[in-house]
Amino acid sequence: MADRACNQAGLGKAVTFNVITPMTRLGTWVVRALLWYFDRWKSTQQTAKDLAFLPFVHWVIVRRDQFARLETAQESERLNYDYLFFLSTFNGPWGPYIEAFADVLYVPLDWVWFWSIGYPFARPVGPLKAYIQRNQVESDHSYSAYPGASVRDVRSALELRTMLTDFANRALGLPDNEFMIEFGGLLMRAQNKLGTFGCIPP
Repeated sequence: MADRACNQAGLGKAVTFNVITPMTRLGTWVVRALLWYFDRWKSTQQTAKDLAFLPFVHWVIVRRDQFARLETAQESERLNYDYLFFLSTFNGPWGPYIEAFADVLYVPLDWVWFWSIGYPFARPVGPLKAYIQRNQVESDHSYSAYPGASVRDVRSALELRTMLTDFANRALGLPDNEFMIEFGGLLMRAQNKLGTFGCIPP
């Protein structure tokens, strides 16, 4: 699904994105401190939140001794590395997503992924794409509250709801001529807020 903006049923605009990379023990401590810093100071997340193609992004550290066993009889694995999970969903094709993400967020990407084995840095983007392809894992299941809507669609819908609520409150008791003026203004403001619900064309 990495090259399509639809799920297997051909529905939706959100594509899942999972990258699992091995880290050294020192890297685990450094990345844990970085993620704590990003979580503590929310302003560091604002650039990612502003991206119109990015519904969700999350980093998780799984230590080598934390991998679950399916049953008690299963022997524990002896792993050489801890692992960093990068979990995300995005709207649109895979290639432009990586390019835009690396272009805008290359500093935090380099800070966090630097400690993963074999990381080539976010710029230039070609080696980064190859690195991601080697470490990417497809999702068997994912959840989307609004599968047919992009981030831009949802934001536009919220703005449109506010506009309609404000109009309804202002329009109560207006004379016909003033109502038509207000309604015309609403149509002008709302015409770019009407998104499409469904699948992004291939």
